[in-house]
Amino acid sequence: MAGRGNKVSLDYFELDCHMDEKVRLLQAEYGLKGFAVFVKLLQEIYGENGYYCEWTRDRELLFASETGLNNGSIQLLRDIVSACIRRNIFSEKLFKKYGILTSSGVQKQYLKATVKREAVELKKEYLLINVPKNRSNVVINSISDGRNSISDGINKQSKEEKSKEEKSKEYHGQFVPPSVEEVREYCKERNNNIDPQEFVDFYSSKGWMIGKNKMKDWKACIRTWEKSRENKSVNFQNHAVPGSFNDFQQRDYDFNELEKMLLENSQN
Repeated sequence: MAGRGNKVSLDYFELDCHMDEKVRLLQAEYGLKGFAVFVKLLQEIYGENGYYCEWTRDRELLFASETGLNNGSIQLLRDIVSACIRRNIFSEKLFKKYGILTSSGVQKQYLKATVKREAVELKKEYLLINVPKNRSNVVINSISDGRNSISDGINKQSKEEKSKEEKSKEYHGQFVPPSVEEVREYCKERNNNIDPQEFVDFYSSKGWMIGKNKMKDWKACIRTWEKSRENKSVNFQNHAVPGSFNDFQQRDYDFNELEKMLLENSQN
């Protein structure tokens, strides 16, 4: 059985010269910043737990600060991470369920790099690959009950691990915040002219919450946002000052009233 003193992180990792098409598309969408964030995320994963890393609000803030993406650019980081999940560079299923970033490729690389280690601990729920039967140094534990699936021994999960897991679930739940591009595409489908960046910025500042509830359907929120904007536009045109630009679209939202409408819709 693996002991507490066993090393879990990697000191270095391989980076293919010929990147997967999904990564190339990420770079096409966000330029070199997208590629740089992807590589830095790999460093986070391999350099900490070896085959995954937890992705919480605090982790996001530290990552943005340490990589120079703060000062208003944290939304760019969120968009890039969202795109990584949308393009399946990192597992969407495990991100939604456990709030972690990992992939089958990352896990294969980790197993390859740790083949000579005395013991390697893995969490059953986080695995996306089958561990070869000849890997006798691999110990697979369960995060749910602490049961060792190889030796059938019981390892009590620490309170600290439970706290981290619960925090990740609370933050991520079943909702992945949309990127500006996703909002823009949806707006194109509906042929409306709302500002995707304004929508994303507004709800990012609220932690993607409606009142005290986690947003469940951002597309429904866009429809309500659109309706509110139309009402404001009509009201503006009816009370337009003579000589003003008739084609100007009013964007002075009553955000308190808008959030009330969104909250009512989310509870229906």
